[in-house]
Amino acid sequence: MFLDNIYLTLIGVLIIGFFLYYIVDVIEFPVLRFNDSEFSSNIISDTPRLTNRYKPTFWCFNQHLMLFLLMFRESRSKLFPYDKIEYLEMKDGGTTGLAWSGLDTANQKDKTPIVVVFHTISGDEQDIKSIVSHIRKTYNWIVVVCIRRGHGNIPLTKPIINTMGSTSDLKEQLNHIRKLLPNKPLFGVGISAGSGLLARYLGEAGSKSMFSAAVAVSPAYDIEKAFHRVHPVYSKIMGQRMIGYFLKRHYKSFANVKGTEELLKVKSLGEFQDKLHTISGFKDKESYYQKSNPILVANQIKTPLLVLNAADDPICVNQNVLENLHWLETLKNTIHVHTKRGSHIAFFEGFFAKSWSDRLIGEYFFSVFNLLSKYKISQTGNH
Repeated sequence: MFLDNIYLTLIGVLIIGFFLYYIVDVIEFPVLRFNDSEFSSNIISDTPRLTNRYKPTFWCFNQHLMLFLLMFRESRSKLFPYDKIEYLEMKDGGTTGLAWSGLDTANQKDKTPIVVVFHTISGDEQDIKSIVSHIRKTYNWIVVVCIRRGHGNIPLTKPIINTMGSTSDLKEQLNHIRKLLPNKPLFGVGISAGSGLLARYLGEAGSKSMFSAAVAVSPAYDIEKAFHRVHPVYSKIMGQRMIGYFLKRHYKSFANVKGTEELLKVKSLGEFQDKLHTISGFKDKESYYQKSNPILVANQIKTPLLVLNAADDPICVNQNVLENLHWLETLKNTIHVHTKRGSHIAFFEGFFAKSWSDRLIGEYFFSVFNLLSKYKISQTGNH
C-alpha cells in the first residue's frame, strides 16, 4: 500500500511537471518580424493567430513526432475529390497540370479570390489536401493546385524535371487560370518546396506579379545551402525518395539521358539537387541554381507575403531562417512568423492535432481580402 502511494505520487509529480513544462516552454506567442506599414499593421490586427498564443498539441509537440504524424495521416487519409484535373501542354512539349476544387459551382463574375496552391518536392495535388479542404470548407473559395512536371499522374512527355519547379511553366499555368477566370484576384500558397517556386516567381515578376497576396510555409531560402543542411536521416530518406519518385517511376523517359545513372547512385537530398541539372535542362550545377534558387531574387518581391517557419524544423533548418532575417525584416508588406515548434509544415495544435498553419493561412487571406475590399482595390496581380 505504501509503495502504491509512492508510485501514484511520482506519477502525479511527473504529470504536473510535464504540464508545467508545456505551459512555460511550449505554448508561445509567435515572433513576428515585419516592415512597419499601414498594410502590415492592419493585417496583423485582423488576423487572430498572429497575435494569439500558438498551443502545439500537448502529446505531439516534438518535431519528429509531428513529422511522423503528418506523414502517417497523409498515407492513411482519403483522397481529396477534386472537381477537375486539367493537363496543360507547355510550349516546349512538356506537360503540367491543374487540379480544381470549386470551379464548377463558382460565380464567374464575383470578386472572391482563387487560392493557387504549390505542392511539396515530391508531392502532387493530394499531399496538400489539408489546406485545400480547409479553404473550401471555411471560405468556399475556388482552389487550384499547380501540378509540376513528372508529379502525380501527370505524364512525362518530355524528359525534363525540376524538383523545385519552373517559373516558365508556372507563368503558362497562371495565364491559363487568368484566361478562365479573369476577374478574380489570385492568392498563392507554397508548401515546403512549393514555397521556393512561389518565391522565385514573385521575385522574378516583381511588381508584375499576378498574385494579390501569398504565403510561404517552411521555405528553405537558399536552396544551394539548405538541402545540405537537412537532418542526415531525413536527407537520406528524401534522397532515396527522389530516386524512386522521379527516376525509377519515369525510367523509360530518362534511361538515355546523360547523368541519369549517376543520379541513381546519390545518397542524400543535397547530392541529388546538386546533380539534378543533368535531367532538368541545364548545362551545369551553377546554371541550375542560377535559374531555380529563390534567394537570388527574393529581395525583389513586391507582393504582400506571409512567411512561416518553425525553429525546430529538421528539414528547412533554423539556420536558413536566421541567415535571411536581414532582408525579411525590411521587405515591404512582408510578415515573417517564427515559432519555436511546428516541425516541417506540420504545425499541429489542439487535442486532435489539427493544422494551426492551415487556419493561419485562411485568416491571413481573409484579412487581405477584406482590406482590399474595404479600399475597393481591384487587384489582379499588379502592385
